[in-house]
Amino acid sequence: MPRPSLKDQRSHEILDAYLTCVARFGLEGATQQRIAEVAGVKRPLLRHYLGNKDEMVSALAAHTIAGFADSLEGLRQALPAEASPSDLVDALFSLDGGTDPRLMLAYQALVAAVPDRPDLRQGLMDSLTDFFDVIEAILRRAAPSAPDPRIRAVTQGISAIFVSMDALSPLNPPEAWRAELKQAATLLASVLETTQ
Repeated sequence: MPRPSLKDQRSHEILDAYLTCVARFGLEGATQQRIAEVAGVKRPLLRHYLGNKDEMVSALAAHTIAGFADSLEGLRQALPAEASPSDLVDALFSLDGGTDPRLMLAYQALVAAVPDRPDLRQGLMDSLTDFFDVIEAILRRAAPSAPDPRIRAVTQGISAIFVSMDALSPLNPPEAWRAELKQAATLLASVLETTQ
């Protein structure tokens, strides 16, 4: 198997630095100087590896979407076929699992940029739809007799609770909030468990 190219490795490192900067400073505050400092490279190398500003934003969107896809695959693998809605909630809200909070913050920044960058919309929508589809499939498998509108409502509710957890991370909220958000998602999931 061929070794990964240095360009691919360096591009990934720079994208990871960009992700960190966007999570901390927002899309506009993630300046090339900040990205270069975090990546440990000279600023002109950003253009060499990722291109101009528009190309950098597109690369960040692709990197963020790929990160979510990896997390989703991990969620699929972590849950057995007979997983209950509560098992899903446990997997989503586990302290050692889930997504990198930087991904959610970058995702939100990219969503906010869509009015000026409509080319980002479809990829972001597809990623979110994939997330909903995975959650819905797990819930549907666990509660096959539940009506479709209820499954969809619980999918949206659990997803919104999960997303808000990472969205609040810059505030460094009390740890108890995580437990309360998980409890809210568990209560919502229990609606499906009682329809069996």
